Amino acid sequence: MNRILALDQASRNSGWAIFIDGELKDYGVLNTHETELGDRLVKIRNFIIGKIQEWDIDLIAFEDIQLQTSVGNNVKTFKTLANVYGVILETLNELKKDHIIVASGTWKSALNIKGKTRPEQKANAAKYVAEHYNVKPSQDAVDAICIGSYIKNKNNNDCVAIVDNGFDWSK
Repeated sequence: MNRILALDQASRNSGWAIFIDGELKDYGVLNTHETELGDRLVKIRNFIIGKIQEWDIDLIAFEDIQLQTSVGNNVKTFKTLANVYGVILETLNELKKDHIIVASGTWKSALNIKGKTRPEQKANAAKYVAEHYNVKPSQDAVDAICIGSYIKNKNNNDCVAIVDNGFDWSK
């Protein structure tokens, strides 16, 4: 049985989705509105550990980060996302959990999520989720569902990084 936790991580609102044997089982958004980044990072870490234990997760997939030159305040945002990324990576390595890091352009391309602007891409991702899973979650959860959808049908070579501690891809 394959149990996947997909994350669209952020420092305040992180989307998540659970897939079991390729079927979307649950999804939502972790809201972390603590003032201090360190407090938010602890909450994210504890949330991930809790979901792994609750669902007996085999594989965690999350999005790679990138410095976006077209977005204002991009260096500060990138640094914050790098902290979130680091906490996730450290947690999964400590737990010896298989994980995949995937670029946003990779999962969007594979799922045929098109759009010239970010809002167009977001709208098309929501449309994809509505059509394929018959649900209408918040945008943060939409992206996590799309990441999970990509992973359950993926080719290992498309990912930025794979840490495989024995995950059975044949199931």
